[in-house]
Amino acid sequence: MDKTKIKYKGIIQRLWTDPVLSQIFSVAILALLTILYSFFRTVFKDISFKQSLLDTLYYPLELYKVFILLVIVVVAYFIYYKWRQKRKNHIGRFDVEQKVGEFSFRELYNALLTHKVNLPISLTSPQTDPKGDLLTLFMLFQRQLNVGIEWNHGGDQGIFMYHILGPTLMTYGLTEKARTKNKADSLKLDIIQTSPTGYKFYAMLERWRVYNDVIMKDDVTKTQTQTHNLGQ
Repeated sequence: MDKTKIKYKGIIQRLWTDPVLSQIFSVAILALLTILYSFFRTVFKDISFKQSLLDTLYYPLELYKVFILLVIVVVAYFIYYKWRQKRKNHIGRFDVEQKVGEFSFRELYNALLTHKVNLPISLTSPQTDPKGDLLTLFMLFQRQLNVGIEWNHGGDQGIFMYHILGPTLMTYGLTEKARTKNKADSLKLDIIQTSPTGYKFYAMLERWRVYNDVIMKDDVTKTQTQTHNLGQ
């Protein structure tokens, strides 16, 4: 299943959304507009730039004009806030910064996507990569992890899930150890199963695919194809 990392905000967007830096940017923009206005006045009027700047700074502004300006700013901000809230709740949007365990969805998604482990022989072929990313493996083996992987789970896939995949996903809080309920297991070793955080993350993955039509259409087809190939 081919996936790409979820991109982070660009540096300009991150700085602009910062509560402190955004205020600095606002003041800087106002100062720049004042300077530009003063400069253009010198072009169209026979006065010096210094005089034009002083005229702009000390321009008499009546109290009612200040009040009207403040009302316009407040109304504009209220409209912008409501628009942001509407976009945030829109069905086509997905908050990639929402928390899942100790990570945000974006952080966990990207971490699993870039963390690769060696696959068992039954899951590889001369044409495929001998390593697989944890994000794909977590989705492919979700049903087995939900039921719980025992130490004697059959085949090399069972060994892989119990000794490699399960413990590695445990690092991210997606799996956990639990007491076995298999009375036939004389050793009574713990099983590895999906944790509450793992269930939450998988549900968020499904929402992420639904809210991103292109990703969903591409991934569902490729997941089904890969699952079919692994079963052969």
